[in-house]
Amino acid sequence: MIRVFTNKSEISDFIASLDGRAPSEDTAVLERVREIIAQVRQHGRNAVLQMREKFESIAPSVPLTVGKSALETLAEQCPEQTRRVLHESISRVRTYHNIQRDETRWLSVNESEFGSRLQPLDSVALYVPGGKAFYPSSLIMSAVPAQVAGVKRLAIFTPARSLNDSVFAATVCALGIDEIHAVGGAQAVAMATFGVEGVERCDKIVGPGNVYVATAKQCLAGRIGIDGFAGPSEILVLSDGSSPAEWIALDMLAQAEHDEDASAVLITTSPDEAKEVAIALEKLVPDICRDRAEIARASLSRWGAICVVDSREMLLEIANKLNAEHLHIQTRCALDPHEQDFWLHGLKGVGAIFLGCWSAESFGDYLAGPSHVLPTAGTARFSSPLGVYDFVRRSSVLKMSKLDAQLLSEATAVFAEAEQLWAHAAAARARAEKLEMLSRQGVKE
Repeated sequence: MIRVFTNKSEISDFIASLDGRAPSEDTAVLERVREIIAQVRQHGRNAVLQMREKFESIAPSVPLTVGKSALETLAEQCPEQTRRVLHESISRVRTYHNIQRDETRWLSVNESEFGSRLQPLDSVALYVPGGKAFYPSSLIMSAVPAQVAGVKRLAIFTPARSLNDSVFAATVCALGIDEIHAVGGAQAVAMATFGVEGVERCDKIVGPGNVYVATAKQCLAGRIGIDGFAGPSEILVLSDGSSPAEWIALDMLAQAEHDEDASAVLITTSPDEAKEVAIALEKLVPDICRDRAEIARASLSRWGAICVVDSREMLLEIANKLNAEHLHIQTRCALDPHEQDFWLHGLKGVGAIFLGCWSAESFGDYLAGPSHVLPTAGTARFSSPLGVYDFVRRSSVLKMSKLDAQLLSEATAVFAEAEQLWAHAAAARARAEKLEMLSRQGVKE
């Protein structure tokens, strides 16, 4: 079911092959999404209702927008234990993201003041997939950082079938979000981008979705802010034979069960551990993954592997090539404060780092605190987990003193003239000339 590589060349080839998981452009999907966007932009609400009927089999008479109050009765049907866990998750995620809060900062030089003004976005659309792909945890991980940032208007966009799910209803009520639009797919992204009759547009849209949702985000990026181009989930486990083989196998299966294109890879310095984990995977799949067993098997056979390398340095080297969404370091030294520097200083782009065998990635998905909305498919090279900083905007502020205006005037003018921007130069010199004239007249300001 899963391949085991010990040859350096085979390992290198497998690592290179993982690039094939990156989302690729489907021309047919792209054309269809562009047509949907054009229809929503031109015909607004009517187009959204027609597409909802076409793609979701929802009658136009079903309200497009519902309030939180409409879900409160359904939320009561959610098991009490699940509701308690939802509240605990929200609380812990909020506590973590409070440390990311920032504020306006100022720097003073020669009585001049330079600053960075910080403001929350006015409105954010939260996309929530419907049906079997619905994850209330992802709604929490997207909504709470936005709330901590101070976003006043949060609007949920989700297929109408979600309105029949008691866990969805309980999550919405626990978050206190009262704007819910019963529409999914590319048309939901277009609606959030342009607005329709009775619904204002949003500044940004975040949350996972299918290929149509992802393609619509890509097409509309620039007209609306997006959280990134999400690909299938992935985990890279680094080990040295010191972690229980069954735990490693379970951590790998926790990603493999997501999707046939998910990737679960173990790199270890222990040949014995490699064999034990391979055996554990075969044993655990049918019992643990249940109705998702075939998905897990397909994922492990296509994009999974166990690789045996010679040293800790090789573990680090491969980690820096893959830039994984989830990196779980289960080596003997992972919890040693002195040894952690090797990893934390040596690692480059990683979505989320889990140190030690006790730090199961599952904790990060639900209750630990950091958002589980992470960069995938190697994009951790240049992007970061979703956080409070994704829901604020910054404006630079410049307040020049007379002294600084005089000091910078000529240098600014020379620079502007080098670019042949004559008005720029004149505007800078005008300040110095004014001050010089006042000085000759004996005027003090």
